[in-house]
Amino acid sequence: MESKTTFSVLTENHEGTTGDDWRYWVEVKVFNQGLQGQGTITVAKHKLPGGVTQQPPGPPAPVEISAGDCNNPLKIKLTLEATQVDLFKNDVGLTDIDLCLDAPKPGEDARVYDKEISVAVVESPVITGDTSILTLKVRLLVFCA
Repeated sequence: MESKTTFSVLTENHEGTTGDDWRYWVEVKVFNQGLQGQGTITVAKHKLPGGVTQQPPGPPAPVEISAGDCNNPLKIKLTLEATQVDLFKNDVGLTDIDLCLDAPKPGEDARVYDKEISVAVVESPVITGDTSILTLKVRLLVFCA
């Protein structure tokens, strides 16, 4: 049977002093004996004060992705690009992480995986060395269709 994955961004947080105007995108790729599907959630420029955890504006709609055979483990690749928007030069950070998840067997309940992905964004030019860390809490809901 075919499994599916629903991917969503639950919260965002920024720790640091580089600024509070942010935008980002996070992409998910699902592998199960090869690439089965992918999707991207994009969050437009918005205010995210340092030290605050909040729901992203919107919030952005979750994306549903085909995940292949329920009997095989899933490899998930998350890629996050965050931009701290400045008047003269934007500061950008990029990171990715790999996850290995099990799909439920036919007739089992969906499995919920809450994960965090963080990226460092360094103020440019690097005179002060200010760095901020943008952290997203994301949810992957895996179910056998």
